[in-house]
Amino acid sequence: MVHLTDSGTQWALALLLCVLMGTCLLIVVAMFRRWQHIRSLYYRHSLHSQYRSILAEVLSGTASAHGIQVLRELPLPALELLFDPLFSRRRVPEGHLAPLRALCAELGLIELWQQCLAKGEEMRTRPGSPPGASTRLPQPPPRLLLRAKGIRNLGILRHEPSWPLLVRTLDDPHPDIQSVALRALAAIHAPESFPVVLGRLHAVVLERCASPSLQALEAALVCFDLTSSAALLPSLRHPHRQIRLIATDILRVMVGRNASREPDLLLRPEVISGEITELLVTTLCRDTSAEVRGHVAEVIAFLRDPRATTVLYELLFDPQWPVRLRTVRALARSHHSTDLLLLGICDRLRDSHGHVREAAIQTLISLGERGRQQLYEHFLTSSDPLTRQQIVEAVERTGLLASLVEDYGKGTGGLEALMVEQLASEAAPLGLSGVLRMLNPPVRQRFQERFLPYAHLKMQIQEEKPLEGGSATDLQQILEFPPVLAA
Repeated sequence: MVHLTDSGTQWALALLLCVLMGTCLLIVVAMFRRWQHIRSLYYRHSLHSQYRSILAEVLSGTASAHGIQVLRELPLPALELLFDPLFSRRRVPEGHLAPLRALCAELGLIELWQQCLAKGEEMRTRPGSPPGASTRLPQPPPRLLLRAKGIRNLGILRHEPSWPLLVRTLDDPHPDIQSVALRALAAIHAPESFPVVLGRLHAVVLERCASPSLQALEAALVCFDLTSSAALLPSLRHPHRQIRLIATDILRVMVGRNASREPDLLLRPEVISGEITELLVTTLCRDTSAEVRGHVAEVIAFLRDPRATTVLYELLFDPQWPVRLRTVRALARSHHSTDLLLLGICDRLRDSHGHVREAAIQTLISLGERGRQQLYEHFLTSSDPLTRQQIVEAVERTGLLASLVEDYGKGTGGLEALMVEQLASEAAPLGLSGVLRMLNPPVRQRFQERFLPYAHLKMQIQEEKPLEGGSATDLQQILEFPPVLAA
């Protein structure tokens, strides 16, 4: 029996009542938040449904003055919600950037985001509105998400006048804000901001500050145009090894990006400064760091300088194999098929490291007819089984074997014919049989008409006796061809 007058019972009932009241309060708060969320989603949906067509007309360049005026009448929070799906995409189409930037400037959104960054407060009124139109009240510092969105939007719009504000945001205590600001600076890539970001990288390397991370800073710097590379000169001369290494890596990535857009790229003096060119071919190519020398080799390969060929030839014989590897790979461009560089690349076919030999094979193949001739000659004269096997695999993998067989069937002579006969009889009979399966019957027949007498004569010499009735079967076994191919 429960005694209500008992103090313990009264405390238990009071505790139970508090739990029930707390539970009810939590339920009410959850239902209220859910109602707010549904109301917000409905408002967003109605806003986008009503103004999507006007926004599409503005971006396509066919908007009327009435449409612009309708957007101007919307409050700033509504405009931010309307534009947010555009900025949430991974990439805004290039053709929409200019009209979108102009529209955001006209509606006051850019000024809003700039003031949010500069003053650390959220502006709830339209900047530049006439006195008495609305009241501007002091607001607490904007939330992290709002600040991050403002920084992101300025970066997506590539609003170049905003770069000083974004640079100051790098001192923000929150690492996510720093990361978004770096990405925005990389997207804007204003030339004036490059030395500032590079100075922050120096400070991080020298442990004068801890953030942003080196990886984030380097990823932002490589997004700038190659014309900004002149600011790298102090870094390339810096006594600190890591700073020189990062600077050469940034320069290497910049040059590589330009080369991907322009296959026949040669760096002219107006693109890369003469001081940097002089430093590359005289000092950095002999740097104490093998990584720096490797990065430099990849840049020198694109220089329009008469000393570049000699420097690259010397780097082909660098004591460190990663430097030789990077140099050989950097020479896989048509204008490097000079006698001196071909001699150096062919010498790398005898390199002690397998990766360097493989790169030399690929480079010779990519250098066109002269490079392939050097490769075939080395294959026919080399006694190293590892190098020969690597050449065979590269010839099969790149499709050269099929073209060699087809030309052989047409009666082509020279090194190509000797190469096919070597591959068929000794090095790669299985690979050759696969190629023959893919050829047209007339081409396959012409190949057999030319090759089978050669193989017949070779067997006579090896066995020192003539072949008789079963010569076709014997040839089939030697070549390891299926019966249909040897017939």
